[in-house]
Amino acid sequence: MHSTMMIPGFEGVEVKKTEERDGCLYLHVQMPKKTHVCPSCRARTRRVHDYRVQKVQHLKWFERLTHLFYRKRRYACACGKKFAEQNSLVERYQRHSKEWNQAFGFRLIHGKNFKDTAHLFHTSPNTAVRRFDRISASHLKEVEELPRVIAIDEYKGDTDHGKYQVIIANADTGEPIDILPDRSAETVKDYLKKKKSNVECVVMDMSYSFKSAVNKALNNPIIVADRFHFCRYINWAVDRVRKRVQKDFHDYDRRKCKRMRHVFHKPYESLSDK
Repeated sequence: MHSTMMIPGFEGVEVKKTEERDGCLYLHVQMPKKTHVCPSCRARTRRVHDYRVQKVQHLKWFERLTHLFYRKRRYACACGKKFAEQNSLVERYQRHSKEWNQAFGFRLIHGKNFKDTAHLFHTSPNTAVRRFDRISASHLKEVEELPRVIAIDEYKGDTDHGKYQVIIANADTGEPIDILPDRSAETVKDYLKKKKSNVECVVMDMSYSFKSAVNKALNNPIIVADRFHFCRYINWAVDRVRKRVQKDFHDYDRRKCKRMRHVFHKPYESLSDK
């Protein structure tokens, strides 16, 4: 290509031909021929054994799906060893370019969900999940012991162990510590027994199974009802009183009271005279 444009990610790469078919862009590329060091005997060689064309998915160009047809060389050494050339485009045994893998990994961490990210990069959600697990594996550290104050709560997840999982967090900082595969009392109890050492206080909802597991595993620590469930129980109690009392109201007043039920949940200082 008779062009002086420098394409990011293609430094030192020869672009032999470009073509567009069915809305997709195809780039035919190769690396310049140069001397390589044999990985077996460390001798230097420039003898080419053969070529093969590898199709590699690349990042989109101008909102067009882009593929590279990389004409890859294999060099031959006098010792009989054949080996692939070094290149800046694609890792060994990969079908995506280095630029694609880098952008995909960054988007997996900062994206909303796996499905949307996979659709954006024209791959499958399963691939997105596997890549995320591979990236996050090096950052995960097993918790040796729990802090003095912890918080326990359940959330709806998607695992083979159950519909709900349990998250353990540091109640002082709000930082997640660990996730348990299911919300059964036995799972929670076994985990707390293993990691309990410093735990003195547990913040949680007033679930009977959680309370039972905590008392058995931690020898009756201080249990604090979290603010959300504490307020919800009070609101439910107020609603029960309102429903019982307004039954004796005139029909007009009963409907009006029902429409204004949010007033009962407001702080006193937020109420107006009206």
